[in-house]
Amino acid sequence: MRIVLIRHGDPDYVKDFLTEKGEREAACLAKWIKKYDHEVDAYYMSPLGRAKETSRVCLEPLGKEATVLPWIREYTGRTYYKRIDGVRHAWDFYPSDWTGDETLYAESTWRNSPFYNNEECIDGFRTITEGFDQLLASYGYEREGHIYRTHWDEKGSYGGTIVIFCHMIATLSVIAHLTGIAAPLLWHGFFSAPTGITVIQSEEREPGTAWFRVRSLGEVAHLLAEGEPVSDSGFFPG
Repeated sequence: MRIVLIRHGDPDYVKDFLTEKGEREAACLAKWIKKYDHEVDAYYMSPLGRAKETSRVCLEPLGKEATVLPWIREYTGRTYYKRIDGVRHAWDFYPSDWTGDETLYAESTWRNSPFYNNEECIDGFRTITEGFDQLLASYGYEREGHIYRTHWDEKGSYGGTIVIFCHMIATLSVIAHLTGIAAPLLWHGFFSAPTGITVIQSEEREPGTAWFRVRSLGEVAHLLAEGEPVSDSGFFPG
């Protein structure tokens, strides 16, 4: 199984839509989608406007629509942050503040950190990961511990492709869930630019067992091919 997670185009967060640049990026992405559409079995999208508009630009020319997945909206966790003496998104902390908390470096302990040990943060992550597992189950992949069990009919395994238009932190949360890497390390350590393409594919080396590996993260060749600059939205170069 191949899962393609695509970040929305350059966002106008106030309007929950795309900027003019985001519309150009989505148009570049649409050319990539058209090229590979014959390999895709189903399209899905976040319910948020910036992801829905990215999907529309890509799929409308093909006469197709994406199914809304409510759980793949952006990670909703918020927490008190001492630096600003207020509440902020729980994936956006200064490195000097979070790197000294050793609990954040392990999958089994990061939820116990003062940064994340609240109902909103934990439920936000759980909503994404449980929704993702339900989607995988509909394709025959049932999570068991840290791997997935497969239940195939006489035709064999599901070897198809699905595409999900969503968000950077939601994508990194899915990767954390699949790999067992502590989510905060991925949230702070990896970046996917607007319309970045992330590809995850199953390895099924043992009968009845599947493991998912990230083949690419935040690929932007479709932008470079069209001469469209890569946006830093969500990245802070200084």
